Amino acid sequence: MNNPTRQHPLMYGLSTCGWCRKARIWLEENLGEGHFDLIYVDMVDPVEKDRLMDELGKLTPRPAFPMILADNELIVGYDVERLRRVFSK
Repeated sequence: MNNPTRQHPLMYGLSTCGWCRKARIWLEENLGEGHFDLIYVDMVDPVEKDRLMDELGKLTPRPAFPMILADNELIVGYDVERLRRVFSK
């Protein structure tokens, strides 16, 4: 994994997930398009998907989507209050 920052976070999501769509829109509106990276885990090849899920499993015992990484902070799920708190620093 790269070193995601508050200025350029990394979001893991699922292309069919409504909460992931909401999180993506929140990031676009608050950080600007192109100011974060997005990986749709369900759209990568199976080997890469297994590798990503192993990495995500090391971050939290119960990976759920969306997952947003920024400056060693992990936001699991669409939590607007936490998004505001993390990205207002």
